[in-house]
Amino acid sequence: MEIARINDAPSRLYAVQLKLRPLESGTLMPFSGELVHGAWLSWVRSYAPDVATWLHDGNRRRLFTCSSLQFPIPSRRMREAERENIHLPVNPTKSYIIRLTLLLGDLFPLFYDSLMQFNNADLQVPFIKLGKRTFLLEEVLLNNDDATGWTGFTSFIDLAASIQQGSIRPRQDCFTLDFASLTTFNRSSRSPNGEQSNYYARLPLPIYVFPGLARRWQELAPPELAELVQRDQIERYIQEDGLVIEDYDLMPHSVRFVNHPQRGFVGRCTYRFRGNTLAIGSSSLNIQQQILLLARLAFYTGVGYKPAMGMGQCRYLVNSF
Repeated sequence: MEIARINDAPSRLYAVQLKLRPLESGTLMPFSGELVHGAWLSWVRSYAPDVATWLHDGNRRRLFTCSSLQFPIPSRRMREAERENIHLPVNPTKSYIIRLTLLLGDLFPLFYDSLMQFNNADLQVPFIKLGKRTFLLEEVLLNNDDATGWTGFTSFIDLAASIQQGSIRPRQDCFTLDFASLTTFNRSSRSPNGEQSNYYARLPLPIYVFPGLARRWQELAPPELAELVQRDQIERYIQEDGLVIEDYDLMPHSVRFVNHPQRGFVGRCTYRFRGNTLAIGSSSLNIQQQILLLARLAFYTGVGYKPAMGMGQCRYLVNSF
């Protein structure tokens, strides 16, 4: 197992893939985000119990995300298995992947040190258990140029600088978000009689996606960068149709958690800027730049409901339609 050490800072973001191999043959439910979430916290607890308790109970900012276990099968077959909740075989001759993102730089030294302790132990020591299946750790992937396009590291400073310097430029004022795992948005509304009710919005309308990402930026970014993103201005810009859906390749989808089904969507959606993008206020970024910044942030934070349990895995693409 190999992992590179990177200079740590509280404002860094990490996206890591862990390559796993099952100890024995068996089957596993196709969507295991809930199981991966629990297994990850259990693993942290074995090395730093106080941190695991803080992440699970005392913290509401969601400082990490977990994917579901990724099987080495075609995506179409994977989607069908998730919709029908058809348990899939795991085979000791094959590798499987989970993806973690760490949204607080202080978590990376803990992650690194615990991996080094684990690496110095017997390589046949089980790493995590998902349901009844036990997995060994084969490899840790953390590169900005990985072929899968789902690993990397950056900082809030670097993200902001890439936007300010113009190194991220969408073609024809368009950019695309790739919603790779089930995504939905937990919304609330008030009925005519005044009752409050919740519902799940199953389309990536700009007003669902970007104000939520703006809130995450303001929660996670260091104080000197938090005000680069002006959530109220972004909401106003979207409400005035400054950002619209240009094209899409989306499909409804559903998965099964341990105790309940969950509906949403997967696929790609292209957004287009229109109208004035000048910012008013303390930010040095105009509205278009702020939204592009948030689109890049989504790679690490995920989008929408339950990204810590495998939902809302998302990445920015330059206009691909």
